Amino acid sequence: MNIVYSTELHLPEDKLPASYAQIVEGISTMTVLLDHQQTLLFVQSPEECEAIEAFAADYNVHCERGAWLLLPPEWTLNDRSFIDYGLITRSDNRFLNLDLAAVAVVGAYSAAAEGSSELESALEQAEEHAVAWLTQEDGRRLLAVDRHQLELIAGIARAYRCTFDIFLAGNELKQICR
Repeated sequence: MNIVYSTELHLPEDKLPASYAQIVEGISTMTVLLDHQQTLLFVQSPEECEAIEAFAADYNVHCERGAWLLLPPEWTLNDRSFIDYGLITRSDNRFLNLDLAAVAVVGAYSAAAEGSSELESALEQAEEHAVAWLTQEDGRRLLAVDRHQLELIAGIARAYRCTFDIFLAGNELKQICR
């Protein structure tokens, strides 16, 4: 999983498609685009977002930044809700919007106390609220959820005597991204 950044180009209505193509061509000479979805450009760092914004300003194009998590193919997506929190590009990359979602970890307590944890029941209930998930080798599950549902997932973990940790929350990235 990699955190990536985006710059969305808000083109003035009087810009022709040829202008957009010229802007993207110029941007691609100064930075490496990881991927794109229409006018949303994905890059590796906030500094690359700044460079794109400076370049786009010459064309009177307003930009908006974002932070995303590039999900590896091993993640299972909830077909009903993933598109509300992320997107899949034509290149089949899956991006989770960290302004909307967070990633939590639910697992069983240590082997000595494992008999008291009801991990499978906790995971079954938590997955109902997840937009994507990945089971780790140690049995813990990473759950991408609406960032406002972290307390709900923590409550589910407590109810089934499981561990809960916040793996990644978008508010941690606010200072970097803006």
